[in-house]
Amino acid sequence: MAKIKVKKKNKSSKNSPKNIIKIKKPNVDFSKIKVPKLKVKFSKPNLKNILSSKIWKTALMVLAGVVVFILVDLFVQYLNNDYSVAVIDGSRVSKNEYHKRLESSYGATIAQQLIDEKLIKLEAKKSDISVSKEDIDSRLQEIIDSIGGEEAYQSALLANNITEAELKDQIELDILARKIVEPTLEYTDDDVKAFFEQYSSVIFPEETAALEEGEKLDYELFRDDVEDIYVQQQVENGKYTWLESLKDEYKIQDNSTTKPKYGVLSATINIFKNIFNEANKNAEETAE
Repeated sequence: MAKIKVKKKNKSSKNSPKNIIKIKKPNVDFSKIKVPKLKVKFSKPNLKNILSSKIWKTALMVLAGVVVFILVDLFVQYLNNDYSVAVIDGSRVSKNEYHKRLESSYGATIAQQLIDEKLIKLEAKKSDISVSKEDIDSRLQEIIDSIGGEEAYQSALLANNITEAELKDQIELDILARKIVEPTLEYTDDDVKAFFEQYSSVIFPEETAALEEGEKLDYELFRDDVEDIYVQQQVENGKYTWLESLKDEYKIQDNSTTKPKYGVLSATINIFKNIFNEANKNAEETAE
C-alpha cells in the first residue's frame, strides 16, 4: 500500500513580526452636532377645581366626621370625670349625689366652722388686728421643726389632704384669735407652774427621758416655753365661749340648718348699712 506523505507546516518563529491592526479614532466634532432641547412645562394646579371636586369634598366630610366624633368622645369623658366622683363600668356617681351625702352628714359642722372663721376675721377687722407674712412663716417653720423637718412636713400635708396655702390660712386664723382672746385672759405664775408640773413629761419628752431617777425638770429653765403653751391652750379653751358670745351680736343666717329667709330690699339695706358703718369707723379714727 502506498504511503502518503504529509508535509508538516513550519512553526512560526518567535521572532517573526506580528501583524498589528490599527483602528483610527474617528474625528467627530460634537460641538457641531445640534441636540434638540426638551421643554417641560409645569402647569399651576387649579385649587378651585380641586376644592370643588367630589373626592376632595368627600375627604373633608370624612375628616370633619372623625373630628366631631373625637370631640364628642372627649366631652363624654369630661362629663364622666369632671362631674363625677366615681365611674363604675361606664356608670357614674355624680358629684351632686356626693355633695348631698356630704351635706347631710357634715354640712352643719362645716358650715359652723366657716361661720366661726368669718366671725374671727370680722372681729379682727373691727379691732384693726392683722397678721404679717413674717408671723405666719415663723409659725409654719415651728410646725415643720416640731414634726421632724421638711420631708416629714410634706408627708403630713399629704396624709391630712391639705395644701400649704390652706395650712397658712389656718395659721393666720389661729394667730388672729390669739391676738383677740389673749388680752382677756387672767392667770398667774402659779397657774403656769402647776400646768408645767402636770404636763412637763408630755411637753418635754426628750428632756424628761434624759433625767436620772428622782430628778425633775427645772421650771425656771422652761418657763417661757411653758407659758406660751399654757396661753395657747387657754386661748383655745376660751375661743369657743368668745365665739358663742359673738353670735348674739351678729345677725347670722345659717342656711345649712334652716331655710333661707327673703325680705324686701334686704340685700340693698345690708349694703348701705355696711357702707355707713365703715364711714362711721373712718370718721372716728380721723377724730382720734
